[in-house]
Amino acid sequence: MLARRPAATALAALVSRLCPPGITIAPTTTRLASSSSSSSEPAAWTPPGAADETRKPSVLERMSGRLPDGQSKFWHDECARRRDALMNMVSPGTVVLVPAAALNHVPGTRIPLPYRQEATFFYLTGVYKDSEMVAALECSADGKSVNYKLFCANEDAERQRWEGSRLGPKDQKTLMADCVEPLSNFPSYVREIHTQNRPVVLDAKMWHGHPYASQVLDPRHTTLAKDTTGRSHLEPVLGASVTYNLLESLVHELRWVKTPAEVEVMRASAEITTEAFNTCMGLSRPNMNERQISCLFEFLCRQEGAERMPYPQVVAGGNGACTIHYSDNNKKIFDGELVLMDAGCDFFGYASDVTRTWPIGGKFTDPQREVYEHVLEAHRECMEACVEGNTLRDVHKMSVHLLSRALSRMGMVQKSTQQIILRGLYKPYYPHSIGHWLGMDTHDVHTISAIRPFVEGTVLTIEPGLYLPRNVHEIPSQYRGIGIRLEDDIVVSGGGREPEVLSAAIPVEVDEVEAQVGSLLDAAVGGGRPGTLSVYHN
Repeated sequence: MLARRPAATALAALVSRLCPPGITIAPTTTRLASSSSSSSEPAAWTPPGAADETRKPSVLERMSGRLPDGQSKFWHDECARRRDALMNMVSPGTVVLVPAAALNHVPGTRIPLPYRQEATFFYLTGVYKDSEMVAALECSADGKSVNYKLFCANEDAERQRWEGSRLGPKDQKTLMADCVEPLSNFPSYVREIHTQNRPVVLDAKMWHGHPYASQVLDPRHTTLAKDTTGRSHLEPVLGASVTYNLLESLVHELRWVKTPAEVEVMRASAEITTEAFNTCMGLSRPNMNERQISCLFEFLCRQEGAERMPYPQVVAGGNGACTIHYSDNNKKIFDGELVLMDAGCDFFGYASDVTRTWPIGGKFTDPQREVYEHVLEAHRECMEACVEGNTLRDVHKMSVHLLSRALSRMGMVQKSTQQIILRGLYKPYYPHSIGHWLGMDTHDVHTISAIRPFVEGTVLTIEPGLYLPRNVHEIPSQYRGIGIRLEDDIVVSGGGREPEVLSAAIPVEVDEVEAQVGSLLDAAVGGGRPGTLSVYHN
Protein backbone atom coordinates (compact mmCIF):
# COMPACT_ATOMS: atom_id res chain seq x y z
CA MET A 1 0.00 0.00 0.00
CA LEU A 2 0.99 3.59 -0.50
CA ALA A 3 1.14 6.09 2.34
CA ARG A 4 1.75 9.80 2.59
CA ARG A 5 4.88 11.28 4.08
CA PRO A 6 6.43 14.75 4.12
CA ALA A 7 8.08 15.87 0.88
CA ALA A 8 11.37 14.15 0.26
CA THR A 9 14.64 16.04 0.29
CA ALA A 10 14.92 15.94 -3.49
CA LEU A 11 11.45 17.43 -3.90
CA ALA A 12 12.09 20.10 -1.28
CA ALA A 13 15.27 21.11 -3.10
CA LEU A 14 13.42 21.26 -6.40
CA VAL A 15 10.61 23.38 -4.99
CA SER A 16 13.04 25.75 -3.29
CA ARG A 17 14.69 26.42 -6.63
CA LEU A 18 11.31 27.16 -8.20
CA CYS A 19 10.58 29.85 -5.62
CA PRO A 20 11.92 33.41 -5.81
CA PRO A 21 14.36 34.59 -3.09
CA GLY A 22 12.77 34.94 0.32
CA ILE A 23 9.75 32.77 -0.50
CA THR A 24 9.30 29.37 1.15
CA ILE A 25 6.79 26.70 0.18
CA ALA A 26 5.92 24.44 3.07
CA PRO A 27 5.44 20.85 1.90
CA THR A 28 2.54 19.18 3.68
CA THR A 29 0.44 16.10 3.29
CA THR A 30 -2.48 17.50 1.32
CA ARG A 31 -2.75 17.77 -2.44
CA LEU A 32 -1.99 20.99 -4.24
CA ALA A 33 -4.98 23.25 -4.13
CA SER A 34 -6.66 24.47 -7.30
CA SER A 35 -8.28 27.88 -7.48
CA SER A 36 -11.41 26.43 -5.88
CA SER A 37 -9.65 24.62 -3.00
CA SER A 38 -10.63 25.10 0.61
CA SER A 39 -8.52 27.42 2.74
CA SER A 40 -8.57 25.12 5.76
CA GLU A 41 -5.29 24.14 7.39
CA PRO A 42 -3.64 20.94 6.11
CA ALA A 43 -4.03 17.82 8.18
CA ALA A 44 -1.16 16.47 10.22
CA TRP A 45 1.08 13.87 8.64
CA THR A 46 0.01 10.27 9.07
CA PRO A 47 2.94 7.83 9.33
CA PRO A 48 3.13 4.98 6.80
CA GLY A 49 0.81 2.14 7.77
CA ALA A 50 -1.37 4.27 10.04
CA ALA A 51 -5.03 4.87 9.26
CA ASP A 52 -5.92 8.22 7.74
CA GLU A 53 -9.59 8.47 6.86
CA THR A 54 -9.37 12.12 5.83
CA ARG A 55 -7.03 11.79 2.90
CA LYS A 56 -7.99 10.98 -0.66
CA PRO A 57 -6.71 7.54 -1.77
CA SER A 58 -3.99 7.65 -4.38
CA VAL A 59 -4.62 6.56 -7.96
CA LEU A 60 -2.67 3.35 -7.41
CA GLU A 61 -4.65 2.55 -4.27
CA ARG A 62 -8.01 3.10 -5.95
CA MET A 63 -7.02 1.05 -8.99
CA SER A 64 -5.58 -1.87 -7.02
CA GLY A 65 -6.57 -5.18 -8.63
CA ARG A 66 -7.85 -3.51 -11.79
CA LEU A 67 -4.58 -2.45 -13.39
CA PRO A 68 -3.16 -4.06 -16.55
CA ASP A 69 0.01 -5.16 -14.77
CA GLY A 70 0.12 -8.62 -16.33
CA GLN A 71 -0.96 -10.36 -13.12
CA SER A 72 -4.52 -9.10 -12.61
CA LYS A 73 -7.40 -11.57 -12.99
CA PHE A 74 -9.66 -8.62 -13.76
CA TRP A 75 -7.44 -7.58 -16.66
CA HIS A 76 -6.88 -11.16 -17.83
CA ASP A 77 -10.64 -11.49 -18.30
CA GLU A 78 -10.62 -8.20 -20.22
CA CYS A 79 -7.90 -9.52 -22.56
CA ALA A 80 -9.74 -12.83 -23.00
CA ARG A 81 -12.77 -10.91 -24.31
CA ARG A 82 -10.48 -9.07 -26.74
CA ARG A 83 -9.04 -12.35 -28.02
CA ASP A 84 -12.53 -13.71 -28.52
CA ALA A 85 -13.51 -10.57 -30.42
CA LEU A 86 -10.46 -10.86 -32.65
CA MET A 87 -11.18 -14.52 -33.40
CA ASN A 88 -14.67 -13.52 -34.53
CA MET A 89 -13.02 -11.34 -37.18
CA VAL A 90 -10.93 -14.12 -38.78
CA SER A 91 -11.83 -17.40 -40.43
CA PRO A 92 -12.16 -20.60 -38.35
CA GLY A 93 -8.88 -22.42 -37.78
CA THR A 94 -6.78 -19.25 -38.10
CA VAL A 95 -3.61 -18.78 -36.05
CA VAL A 96 -2.62 -15.21 -35.09
CA LEU A 97 1.08 -14.72 -34.27
CA VAL A 98 2.11 -11.67 -32.21
CA PRO A 99 5.63 -11.02 -30.86
CA ALA A 100 6.41 -8.90 -27.81
CA ALA A 101 8.53 -5.79 -28.30
CA ALA A 102 12.27 -6.32 -28.22
CA LEU A 103 14.35 -5.08 -25.31
CA ASN A 104 16.91 -2.54 -26.51
CA HIS A 105 20.18 -1.69 -24.82
CA VAL A 106 22.44 1.33 -24.56
CA PRO A 107 24.82 0.92 -27.51
CA GLY A 108 27.99 -0.94 -26.56
CA THR A 109 26.64 -2.05 -23.18
CA ARG A 110 24.32 -4.55 -21.52
CA ILE A 111 22.33 -1.73 -19.92
CA PRO A 112 18.66 -2.09 -20.89
CA LEU A 113 16.83 0.98 -22.12
CA PRO A 114 13.37 1.77 -20.67
CA TYR A 115 11.01 -0.84 -22.04
CA ARG A 116 7.70 -0.21 -23.74
CA GLN A 117 5.58 -3.18 -24.73
CA GLU A 118 4.26 -3.50 -28.28
CA ALA A 119 0.68 -2.23 -28.11
CA THR A 120 -0.93 -5.11 -30.02
CA PHE A 121 0.83 -7.72 -27.87
CA PHE A 122 -0.14 -5.89 -24.68
CA TYR A 123 -3.72 -5.45 -25.85
CA LEU A 124 -4.20 -9.16 -26.52
CA THR A 125 -2.18 -10.67 -23.65
CA GLY A 126 -2.07 -8.12 -20.83
CA VAL A 127 1.68 -8.78 -20.49
CA TYR A 128 3.07 -5.32 -19.91
CA LYS A 129 6.79 -5.54 -19.22
CA ASP A 130 8.34 -8.80 -20.42
CA SER A 131 10.08 -9.17 -23.77
CA GLU A 132 11.20 -12.36 -25.58
CA MET A 133 7.68 -13.71 -25.90
CA VAL A 134 5.46 -14.73 -28.80
CA ALA A 135 1.71 -15.17 -28.48
CA ALA A 136 -0.12 -17.67 -30.68
CA LEU A 137 -3.90 -17.30 -30.72
CA GLU A 138 -5.50 -20.39 -32.24
CA CYS A 139 -9.08 -20.15 -33.44
CA SER A 140 -10.86 -23.49 -33.26
CA ALA A 141 -12.03 -25.27 -36.41
CA ASP A 142 -15.62 -24.33 -35.64
CA GLY A 143 -14.69 -20.74 -34.81
CA LYS A 144 -16.29 -20.91 -31.38
CA SER A 145 -13.24 -20.84 -29.10
CA VAL A 146 -9.65 -19.65 -28.94
CA ASN A 147 -6.57 -21.33 -27.49
CA TYR A 148 -4.12 -18.80 -26.03
CA LYS A 149 -0.54 -20.07 -26.22
CA LEU A 150 2.58 -18.19 -25.09
CA PHE A 151 6.16 -18.95 -26.01
CA CYS A 152 8.54 -17.53 -23.38
CA ALA A 153 12.31 -17.47 -23.05
CA ASN A 154 13.76 -19.91 -20.54
CA GLU A 155 15.48 -18.74 -17.38
CA ASP A 156 18.94 -17.32 -17.92
CA ALA A 157 20.85 -16.95 -14.67
CA GLU A 158 23.50 -14.70 -16.20
CA ARG A 159 20.94 -12.38 -17.78
CA GLN A 160 18.90 -12.35 -14.58
CA ARG A 161 22.01 -11.19 -12.74
CA TRP A 162 22.21 -8.15 -15.02
CA GLU A 163 18.57 -7.37 -15.84
CA GLY A 164 16.48 -9.03 -13.14
CA SER A 165 13.91 -11.81 -13.21
CA ARG A 166 11.33 -12.24 -15.96
CA LEU A 167 8.32 -14.39 -16.62
CA GLY A 168 8.88 -17.77 -18.27
CA PRO A 169 7.39 -21.21 -18.89
CA LYS A 170 7.24 -21.84 -15.15
CA ASP A 171 4.82 -18.93 -14.71
CA GLN A 172 1.77 -20.28 -16.50
CA LYS A 173 -0.47 -19.53 -13.52
CA THR A 174 0.71 -15.93 -13.41
CA LEU A 175 0.48 -15.47 -17.17
CA MET A 176 -2.96 -17.11 -17.23
CA ALA A 177 -2.37 -18.56 -20.71
CA ASP A 178 -3.88 -21.86 -21.81
CA CYS A 179 -0.42 -23.14 -22.61
CA VAL A 180 3.10 -21.78 -21.98
CA GLU A 181 6.07 -23.27 -23.84
CA PRO A 182 9.76 -22.39 -24.12
CA LEU A 183 10.50 -19.89 -26.87
CA SER A 184 12.92 -22.41 -28.36
CA ASN A 185 9.87 -24.51 -29.36
CA PHE A 186 8.53 -21.75 -31.62
CA PRO A 187 10.31 -22.85 -34.85
CA SER A 188 8.89 -26.36 -34.60
CA TYR A 189 5.45 -24.88 -33.89
CA VAL A 190 5.71 -22.78 -37.06
CA ARG A 191 6.60 -25.88 -39.07
CA GLU A 192 3.62 -27.67 -37.56
CA ILE A 193 1.06 -25.06 -38.58
CA HIS A 194 2.73 -24.85 -42.00
CA THR A 195 2.28 -28.60 -42.41
CA GLN A 196 -1.37 -28.25 -41.43
CA ASN A 197 -1.73 -25.38 -43.92
CA ARG A 198 -3.66 -23.37 -41.35
CA PRO A 199 -4.57 -19.75 -42.14
CA VAL A 200 -2.09 -17.42 -40.42
CA VAL A 201 -2.56 -13.72 -39.66
CA LEU A 202 0.31 -11.49 -38.55
CA ASP A 203 1.72 -8.00 -38.92
CA ALA A 204 4.98 -8.15 -40.91
CA LYS A 205 6.21 -4.85 -39.43
CA MET A 206 6.20 -6.35 -35.94
CA TRP A 207 8.48 -9.18 -37.06
CA HIS A 208 11.05 -7.03 -38.83
CA GLY A 209 14.36 -7.53 -37.01
CA HIS A 210 12.91 -10.22 -34.73
CA PRO A 211 15.20 -13.21 -33.98
CA TYR A 212 12.57 -15.52 -35.45
CA ALA A 213 11.74 -13.33 -38.43
CA SER A 214 13.11 -15.96 -40.80
CA GLN A 215 10.57 -18.43 -39.41
CA VAL A 216 7.58 -16.35 -40.48
CA LEU A 217 8.94 -14.14 -43.30
CA ASP A 218 10.86 -15.13 -46.40
CA PRO A 219 14.56 -14.42 -45.65
CA ARG A 220 14.84 -12.56 -48.94
CA HIS A 221 12.21 -10.09 -47.84
CA THR A 222 12.78 -9.53 -44.12
CA THR A 223 13.84 -5.97 -44.94
CA LEU A 224 10.28 -5.29 -46.16
CA ALA A 225 11.37 -4.42 -49.70
CA LYS A 226 8.77 -2.49 -51.70
CA ASP A 227 7.27 -3.79 -54.94
CA THR A 228 6.27 -1.61 -57.90
CA THR A 229 3.02 -0.62 -56.18
CA GLY A 230 4.87 0.67 -53.12
CA ARG A 231 3.51 -2.10 -50.92
CA SER A 232 5.59 -4.42 -48.78
CA HIS A 233 6.17 -7.67 -50.68
CA LEU A 234 6.61 -10.86 -48.65
CA GLU A 235 6.78 -14.44 -49.82
CA PRO A 236 4.28 -16.69 -47.95
CA VAL A 237 6.71 -19.17 -46.38
CA LEU A 238 4.03 -20.32 -43.93
CA GLY A 239 1.71 -21.40 -46.70
CA ALA A 240 -0.50 -19.84 -49.31
CA SER A 241 -3.08 -18.66 -46.77
CA VAL A 242 -0.81 -16.32 -44.78
CA THR A 243 -1.96 -12.71 -44.42
CA TYR A 244 0.86 -10.28 -43.59
CA ASN A 245 -0.90 -6.92 -43.44
CA LEU A 246 -4.30 -7.56 -41.82
CA LEU A 247 -3.64 -7.84 -38.09
CA GLU A 248 -2.97 -4.16 -37.45
CA SER A 249 -6.25 -3.00 -38.97
CA LEU A 250 -8.24 -5.72 -37.16
CA VAL A 251 -6.78 -4.83 -33.76
CA HIS A 252 -7.18 -1.12 -34.42
CA GLU A 253 -10.89 -1.70 -34.99
CA LEU A 254 -11.10 -3.19 -31.51
CA ARG A 255 -8.83 -0.65 -29.84
CA TRP A 256 -10.70 2.32 -31.31
CA VAL A 257 -13.70 1.73 -29.02
CA LYS A 258 -12.58 1.70 -25.40
CA THR A 259 -14.21 -0.63 -22.90
CA PRO A 260 -15.27 0.66 -19.46
CA ALA A 261 -12.12 -0.92 -17.99
CA GLU A 262 -9.92 0.97 -20.45
CA VAL A 263 -11.73 4.25 -19.84
CA GLU A 264 -11.14 3.77 -16.11
CA VAL A 265 -7.37 3.50 -16.66
CA MET A 266 -7.45 6.51 -18.98
CA ARG A 267 -9.29 8.50 -16.31
CA ALA A 268 -6.48 7.62 -13.92
CA SER A 269 -3.86 8.67 -16.46
CA ALA A 270 -5.66 11.98 -17.00
CA GLU A 271 -6.04 12.51 -13.25
CA ILE A 272 -2.29 12.19 -12.73
CA THR A 273 -1.68 14.62 -15.57
CA THR A 274 -4.31 17.00 -14.20
CA GLU A 275 -2.73 17.26 -10.76
CA ALA A 276 0.72 17.73 -12.27
CA PHE A 277 -0.55 20.54 -14.51
CA ASN A 278 -2.25 22.29 -11.61
CA THR A 279 0.93 22.04 -9.56
CA CYS A 280 3.11 23.43 -12.35
CA MET A 281 0.71 26.32 -12.91
CA GLY A 282 0.52 26.99 -9.18
CA LEU A 283 4.31 27.22 -8.87
CA SER A 284 4.83 29.32 -12.02
CA ARG A 285 6.58 32.66 -11.71
CA PRO A 286 8.51 35.00 -14.03
CA ASN A 287 12.13 34.17 -14.86
CA MET A 288 11.65 30.43 -14.40
CA ASN A 289 13.41 28.17 -16.87
CA GLU A 290 11.31 25.93 -19.09
CA ARG A 291 13.26 22.92 -17.83
CA GLN A 292 12.10 23.57 -14.26
CA ILE A 293 8.47 23.19 -15.27
CA SER A 294 9.27 20.20 -17.49
CA CYS A 295 11.19 18.37 -14.75
CA LEU A 296 8.59 19.14 -12.11
CA PHE A 297 5.80 17.79 -14.32
CA GLU A 298 7.62 14.54 -14.96
CA PHE A 299 8.50 14.12 -11.29
CA LEU A 300 4.90 14.63 -10.19
CA CYS A 301 3.58 12.13 -12.74
CA ARG A 302 6.11 9.48 -11.86
CA GLN A 303 5.62 9.80 -8.11
CA GLU A 304 1.91 9.09 -8.67
CA GLY A 305 2.67 5.88 -10.56
CA ALA A 306 3.13 6.89 -14.20
CA GLU A 307 5.61 4.61 -15.93
CA ARG A 308 6.91 7.13 -18.44
CA MET A 309 6.13 10.15 -20.55
CA PRO A 310 4.29 9.04 -23.72
CA TYR A 311 6.07 11.73 -25.75
CA PRO A 312 8.63 14.46 -25.03
CA GLN A 313 6.75 17.20 -23.21
CA VAL A 314 6.63 20.66 -24.76
CA VAL A 315 7.30 23.53 -22.37
CA ALA A 316 7.62 26.61 -24.57
CA GLY A 317 7.82 30.15 -23.34
CA GLY A 318 7.18 33.23 -25.45
CA ASN A 319 7.80 32.84 -29.18
CA GLY A 320 8.82 29.20 -28.66
CA ALA A 321 5.13 28.34 -28.36
CA CYS A 322 4.80 29.03 -32.10
CA THR A 323 6.87 25.89 -32.77
CA ILE A 324 4.37 23.02 -32.65
CA HIS A 325 6.77 20.33 -31.43
CA TYR A 326 9.15 22.61 -29.54
CA SER A 327 11.63 20.44 -27.66
CA ASP A 328 14.42 22.67 -26.32
CA ASN A 329 12.75 23.19 -22.91
CA ASN A 330 15.74 25.19 -21.69
CA LYS A 331 14.98 28.90 -21.98
CA LYS A 332 14.06 31.47 -19.37
CA ILE A 333 10.42 32.64 -19.42
CA PHE A 334 10.15 36.36 -18.79
CA ASP A 335 7.36 38.35 -17.17
CA GLY A 336 4.70 39.19 -19.73
CA GLU A 337 5.27 36.01 -21.75
CA LEU A 338 3.01 33.01 -22.10
CA VAL A 339 4.13 29.45 -21.51
CA LEU A 340 2.57 26.60 -23.48
CA MET A 341 2.87 23.12 -21.98
CA ASP A 342 1.84 20.05 -23.98
CA ALA A 343 2.38 17.01 -21.76
CA GLY A 344 0.86 13.78 -20.53
CA CYS A 345 1.76 10.53 -18.86
CA ASP A 346 1.72 6.82 -19.65
CA PHE A 347 -0.10 4.99 -16.88
CA PHE A 348 0.04 1.21 -17.31
CA GLY A 349 0.06 1.47 -21.07
CA TYR A 350 -2.57 4.20 -21.54
CA ALA A 351 -1.64 7.75 -22.47
CA SER A 352 -2.99 11.15 -21.55
CA ASP A 353 -2.25 14.19 -23.71
CA VAL A 354 -3.13 17.69 -22.50
CA THR A 355 -2.10 21.24 -23.38
CA ARG A 356 -2.56 24.48 -21.49
CA THR A 357 -1.22 27.97 -22.11
CA TRP A 358 -0.87 30.46 -19.27
CA PRO A 359 0.81 33.79 -18.49
CA ILE A 360 3.95 33.12 -16.49
CA GLY A 361 3.32 36.24 -14.43
CA GLY A 362 -0.32 35.37 -13.71
CA LYS A 363 -2.02 37.99 -15.88
CA PHE A 364 -2.78 37.98 -19.61
CA THR A 365 -1.99 41.12 -21.58
CA ASP A 366 -4.91 42.44 -23.63
CA PRO A 367 -3.62 40.99 -26.95
CA GLN A 368 -2.83 37.65 -25.29
CA ARG A 369 -6.27 37.52 -23.74
CA GLU A 370 -7.93 38.33 -27.08
CA VAL A 371 -6.14 35.50 -28.92
CA TYR A 372 -6.68 33.14 -25.99
CA GLU A 373 -10.42 33.75 -25.92
CA HIS A 374 -10.71 33.03 -29.64
CA VAL A 375 -8.90 29.71 -29.20
CA LEU A 376 -10.97 28.98 -26.10
CA GLU A 377 -14.19 29.52 -28.06
CA ALA A 378 -13.07 27.01 -30.69
CA HIS A 379 -11.94 24.61 -27.98
CA ARG A 380 -15.28 24.79 -26.16
CA GLU A 381 -17.47 24.38 -29.24
CA CYS A 382 -15.38 21.56 -30.71
CA MET A 383 -15.53 19.60 -27.46
CA GLU A 384 -19.31 19.96 -27.40
CA ALA A 385 -19.40 18.49 -30.93
CA CYS A 386 -17.76 15.23 -29.80
CA VAL A 387 -21.01 13.25 -29.80
CA GLU A 388 -22.14 10.08 -31.51
CA GLY A 389 -22.56 10.45 -35.25
CA ASN A 390 -20.14 13.33 -35.76
CA THR A 391 -16.67 12.71 -37.18
CA LEU A 392 -13.21 14.03 -36.51
CA ARG A 393 -13.32 15.69 -39.92
CA ASP A 394 -16.60 17.41 -38.98
CA VAL A 395 -15.02 18.78 -35.81
CA HIS A 396 -11.89 19.88 -37.68
CA LYS A 397 -14.01 21.80 -40.20
CA MET A 398 -15.73 23.52 -37.28
CA SER A 399 -12.37 24.51 -35.80
CA VAL A 400 -11.17 25.86 -39.16
CA HIS A 401 -14.28 28.04 -39.44
CA LEU A 402 -13.99 29.40 -35.90
CA LEU A 403 -10.26 30.11 -36.08
CA SER A 404 -10.49 31.59 -39.58
CA ARG A 405 -13.18 33.93 -38.30
CA ALA A 406 -10.86 34.88 -35.44
CA LEU A 407 -8.01 35.62 -37.86
CA SER A 408 -10.31 37.86 -39.88
CA ARG A 409 -11.66 39.73 -36.83
CA MET A 410 -8.19 40.34 -35.39
CA GLY A 411 -6.88 41.57 -38.72
CA MET A 412 -4.28 38.82 -39.07
CA VAL A 413 -5.61 38.09 -42.53
CA GLN A 414 -7.36 40.90 -44.38
CA LYS A 415 -9.99 38.65 -45.92
CA SER A 416 -13.45 37.38 -45.09
CA THR A 417 -13.84 34.15 -43.14
CA GLN A 418 -15.04 32.37 -46.29
CA GLN A 419 -12.05 33.53 -48.34
CA ILE A 420 -9.61 32.54 -45.61
CA ILE A 421 -11.07 29.03 -45.59
CA LEU A 422 -11.39 28.57 -49.35
CA ARG A 423 -7.84 29.78 -50.00
CA GLY A 424 -6.31 27.99 -47.03
CA LEU A 425 -4.99 31.26 -45.61
CA TYR A 426 -5.49 29.98 -42.05
CA LYS A 427 -2.88 27.22 -42.44
CA PRO A 428 0.22 29.26 -41.50
CA TYR A 429 -1.47 30.08 -38.18
CA TYR A 430 -3.35 26.80 -37.60
CA PRO A 431 -1.32 24.10 -39.37
CA HIS A 432 -2.50 20.94 -37.61
CA SER A 433 -5.64 18.89 -37.17
CA ILE A 434 -8.14 19.53 -34.39
CA GLY A 435 -7.18 16.28 -32.68
CA HIS A 436 -6.39 12.58 -32.87
CA TRP A 437 -7.46 9.26 -31.39
CA LEU A 438 -5.99 8.52 -27.96
CA GLY A 439 -5.35 5.28 -26.11
CA MET A 440 -2.38 2.95 -25.80
CA ASP A 441 -0.52 5.21 -28.21
CA THR A 442 -0.58 9.00 -28.10
CA HIS A 443 -1.67 9.06 -31.75
CA ASP A 444 -3.71 5.90 -31.43
CA VAL A 445 -5.04 3.51 -34.09
CA HIS A 446 -3.84 5.45 -37.13
CA THR A 447 -5.67 3.13 -39.54
CA ILE A 448 -9.05 4.46 -38.36
CA SER A 449 -10.20 7.20 -40.71
CA ALA A 450 -11.10 10.72 -39.61
CA ILE A 451 -14.45 10.28 -41.39
CA ARG A 452 -15.51 7.41 -39.09
CA PRO A 453 -18.55 8.53 -37.04
CA PHE A 454 -17.92 8.70 -33.30
CA VAL A 455 -19.46 5.96 -31.17
CA GLU A 456 -19.72 5.50 -27.42
CA GLY A 457 -16.25 4.73 -26.09
CA THR A 458 -14.32 6.64 -28.73
CA VAL A 459 -11.51 8.59 -27.05
CA LEU A 460 -9.84 11.53 -28.76
CA THR A 461 -8.10 14.83 -28.13
CA ILE A 462 -9.40 18.28 -29.04
CA GLU A 463 -6.58 20.80 -29.49
CA PRO A 464 -7.23 24.02 -31.44
CA GLY A 465 -4.44 26.56 -31.56
CA LEU A 466 -3.20 29.77 -33.09
CA TYR A 467 0.50 30.45 -33.68
CA LEU A 468 1.66 33.98 -34.47
CA PRO A 469 5.46 33.97 -34.85
CA ARG A 470 7.44 37.05 -33.98
CA ASN A 471 9.20 37.17 -37.37
CA VAL A 472 6.02 37.27 -39.51
CA HIS A 473 5.60 40.97 -40.19
CA GLU A 474 2.15 40.58 -41.75
CA ILE A 475 0.86 39.93 -38.24
CA PRO A 476 -0.12 43.10 -36.33
CA SER A 477 2.73 43.92 -33.96
CA GLN A 478 0.73 43.52 -30.73
CA TYR A 479 0.06 39.84 -31.53
CA ARG A 480 3.54 38.77 -32.62
CA GLY A 481 5.19 36.07 -30.53
CA ILE A 482 1.91 34.68 -29.18
CA GLY A 483 1.34 30.92 -29.46
CA ILE A 484 -1.72 29.38 -27.82
CA ARG A 485 -3.01 25.80 -27.85
CA LEU A 486 -5.64 24.23 -25.59
CA GLU A 487 -6.05 20.46 -25.49
CA ASP A 488 -8.23 18.07 -23.54
CA ASP A 489 -8.90 14.33 -23.60
CA ILE A 490 -12.48 13.44 -24.53
CA VAL A 491 -14.57 10.28 -24.17
CA VAL A 492 -17.63 10.10 -26.42
CA SER A 493 -20.70 9.17 -24.37
CA GLY A 494 -23.72 7.20 -25.54
CA GLY A 495 -27.43 7.87 -25.36
CA GLY A 496 -27.20 11.50 -26.41
CA ARG A 497 -25.20 12.45 -23.32
CA GLU A 498 -22.51 15.12 -23.30
CA PRO A 499 -18.92 13.96 -23.85
CA GLU A 500 -16.77 13.30 -20.80
CA VAL A 501 -13.73 15.56 -20.52
CA LEU A 502 -11.09 13.54 -18.68
CA SER A 503 -8.87 16.57 -18.03
CA ALA A 504 -11.66 19.01 -17.13
CA ALA A 505 -10.20 19.79 -13.69
CA ILE A 506 -7.31 21.76 -15.20
CA PRO A 507 -8.26 25.45 -15.37
CA VAL A 508 -8.97 26.72 -18.87
CA GLU A 509 -11.25 29.76 -18.49
CA VAL A 510 -9.29 33.02 -18.39
CA ASP A 511 -10.17 33.97 -14.81
CA GLU A 512 -9.51 30.43 -13.54
CA VAL A 513 -6.13 30.29 -15.24
CA GLU A 514 -5.05 33.65 -13.81
CA ALA A 515 -6.18 32.57 -10.34
CA GLN A 516 -4.26 29.29 -10.54
CA VAL A 517 -0.95 30.64 -11.84
CA GLY A 518 1.39 31.29 -8.91
CA SER A 519 -1.35 30.49 -6.39
CA LEU A 520 1.01 28.45 -4.21
CA LEU A 521 3.53 31.26 -4.15
CA ASP A 522 0.78 33.79 -3.45
CA ALA A 523 -0.37 31.79 -0.43
CA ALA A 524 3.14 31.79 1.02
CA VAL A 525 3.71 35.51 0.38
CA GLY A 526 0.31 36.62 1.64
CA GLY A 527 0.51 34.72 4.89
CA GLY A 528 -2.37 32.45 3.97
CA ARG A 529 -2.32 28.67 3.78
CA PRO A 530 1.11 27.56 2.56
CA GLY A 531 1.41 25.90 -0.82
CA THR A 532 1.30 22.17 -0.44
CA LEU A 533 2.73 19.17 -2.18
CA SER A 534 1.47 15.61 -2.07
CA VAL A 535 4.11 12.89 -2.02
CA TYR A 536 3.68 9.13 -1.86
CA HIS A 537 6.12 6.37 -1.15
CA ASN A 538 5.85 2.61 -1.45
